[in-house]
Amino acid sequence: MQKSRKRIAIGWRSYVLSLIIAILVGASALLEPIDSFIELTTGKFAWRSVSGETIAITVDDETLRRLDRTELTLEEHSRILDAARHAGLERIFVDFQYNRFEKNPNFPQLVSSVDAWDDRIALSVEANTVVPGENRLEGINWPSEKFSKRAIRACVCWEYMFWQVWEVPYAVDAGTRVIPTFSSLIARLPLQSPSQYPVDYSYLPSSIVKINAIDLLEGKFASNALRGKDAVFGFYTSNSSDQHYFPGHGRTPGADIHIMAGETLKRGNPIQLYWMPSFLLVVAVTLALFLRKKTRRFLIIAACIGAALIITKFLLLQILVHIKIAPSLVLLATFSIQMILVRRKWAAQQHNPISGLPNFNALRQNDSFGQRSIVAAKIVNFDEITTYLSSDYGQRLIEQIARRLQIGSADTSLYHDADGSFAWLSPIQKTTEIEAQLAGLAALFHTPIIIDDRRIDVNIAFGINDETEGSNSQRLAAARGAVDRAVRNRNLFERHTSSQDDDAAWKLSFQSQLKDALSNGDFWVAFQPQFDMASGQMVGVEALARWTHPSRGPIPPDQFIVQAEKSQDIYRLTLFVMKRSIQCGAQLHAAGHPLAVSVNLSAALLDQADLAATIVTMLDDHSFPASKLTIEITETAQFEDSRQAMQTLATLRQYGIRLSIDDYGTGQSNLEYFTRIEADEIKIDKSFVKTMRDSQRNFEIVKSTIELAHRLGAVAVAEGIEDQETLTLLRNLGCDVAQGYHLGKPQLFFEIMASLDSLHPPLSA
Repeated sequence: MQKSRKRIAIGWRSYVLSLIIAILVGASALLEPIDSFIELTTGKFAWRSVSGETIAITVDDETLRRLDRTELTLEEHSRILDAARHAGLERIFVDFQYNRFEKNPNFPQLVSSVDAWDDRIALSVEANTVVPGENRLEGINWPSEKFSKRAIRACVCWEYMFWQVWEVPYAVDAGTRVIPTFSSLIARLPLQSPSQYPVDYSYLPSSIVKINAIDLLEGKFASNALRGKDAVFGFYTSNSSDQHYFPGHGRTPGADIHIMAGETLKRGNPIQLYWMPSFLLVVAVTLALFLRKKTRRFLIIAACIGAALIITKFLLLQILVHIKIAPSLVLLATFSIQMILVRRKWAAQQHNPISGLPNFNALRQNDSFGQRSIVAAKIVNFDEITTYLSSDYGQRLIEQIARRLQIGSADTSLYHDADGSFAWLSPIQKTTEIEAQLAGLAALFHTPIIIDDRRIDVNIAFGINDETEGSNSQRLAAARGAVDRAVRNRNLFERHTSSQDDDAAWKLSFQSQLKDALSNGDFWVAFQPQFDMASGQMVGVEALARWTHPSRGPIPPDQFIVQAEKSQDIYRLTLFVMKRSIQCGAQLHAAGHPLAVSVNLSAALLDQADLAATIVTMLDDHSFPASKLTIEITETAQFEDSRQAMQTLATLRQYGIRLSIDDYGTGQSNLEYFTRIEADEIKIDKSFVKTMRDSQRNFEIVKSTIELAHRLGAVAVAEGIEDQETLTLLRNLGCDVAQGYHLGKPQLFFEIMASLDSLHPPLSA
């Protein structure tokens, strides 16, 4: 298949939206857990051993088991402090609170042991709360005043984020003064201002040397185990409250966290770069790609940038540099998501959803057809076939048709459009050669297509354009015009030539002519009456768009409606007809004729966000009751089951506007439409009504549609009634409303007004 020339890209609005989302994430720290998760992974794969300069003296489960008690006595605390000092320990950090023991007879002994350390001992200061973001303590629990003033008072508190200890203070505001933390003292830092720093999670808690308190009491430790070292003296029991969740390590004793935090500071003060540097770098890269339209491989580039950011974050963590990359990842993610959505939308626009084959949009956007013919194929009886088949059978039918065409069209790519047409490119051949090829293709369809137990006859016609001038769209349109002529003339194929297309200038300028007609007032609205079957009275009119060209005269609606639907002109045309219809409906009501007005609406317009509000405003401006307006949604139009479309339908019904399914039975949706549209009316297509007297199958379709409408609480409307016999037949079937040339042709508004007072009910005949 040829590659499309169209470059897939997103617009400035999408890029700016991505930037705004990422900036909001960075400013609000909304997705900080992303960075936290990456840092937590560092702890999961911890590899770094502590220096060994600081050890832990532990009151652990083994100590209490051997003592056969739940806690140490003050006398034992004193002995431990004395033993550590005598063993040559340089400094000791006591992570215990002794205030509740001040009246204990052994408390003076403990005070004496503490004072013996002079300024080489740090006593823990606890608090009920560390005020978030301020590093200020509230509800402080100071050590006893009986201890020497030489003993250092140091904080053992920290803030939690997501129930874990991510950062530890350098120092804290204790109200009357600033005090250091254990970790700052362990690192021998001078007193800092109250602030925090992130801990290096790569340290292994298992590398910390631990000596049981009971071993210290009993002298069962190496003589040089404590000499010249620092130690944190704290709880290590499994049920201790001094257990904290440490990133990547799970529940960790507080003493271990103090030691690892101190080891972090020994290596240097951690640097916080936050999110802006990495974000600006990613903005620069993505902006360069955006400006140069290099978005073809953006997803791969984005993945590489994201991986590089994560790896860089890991590497920087090893040198104590912390960056936040969540906003940068969000920018890449939102930009990538929008790119994926654009590509999916583009892919959907390039492929037929039924067959999965590329559609005519893809064919038009191919490289130039060059010296090749474009061949179009059309299933002559496609509408008739799809009318009687369910969507599942229809899809299987299309698959078999495509398979036969692919066999006959050799190695060329086959394209399939929504209306059942097919096309492919072929080398320009002589007339006899192309006739033989197409005759062979047609022969493939002489054998019926069999789906389960159904035999389906398929008739096919072809159109050829072997002229090399013109754009892809023009050449494809010419081939489609040729196949339409072949269908009309009942020929196997037709070849497009310039002599056959004497109206080429008109057709090529059709869109601009249509725009001019909308601007110049060449469009007008005709009204066809609708009659109640039971009373015979006129109960409504259907508004029908008409175009009278200044030089060509009346233009058939089936020509300009199709062209308008290919552009935004269908919206302008619909609003014109809607406004004129509501104006006329209001005049009818003012004149004492409360008729309902029906207006056609392409289902594709339901995605217009302002459609419902515009219609309601028109109703209010002309004081026309919403209940008297019926919007006929054409079933042959593709219904986009989007949130906006469903919201539009809900709003219209909320205001009391009636909904009708027009041309029921002719589209590919059929019963599926009822799951999407809560219709007040079902309008039976004229193709069934006109032939119901001669076709038992069509008669049954009309009958079952009327019954279905009544079971759903909807009104059944039959259009295309051209004789009294059909009218009588419909009345006997219980049809509610009738419309057709037999009852009244489309008329000018003043003709409707003039005839209302003197109108003899045509249904009474």
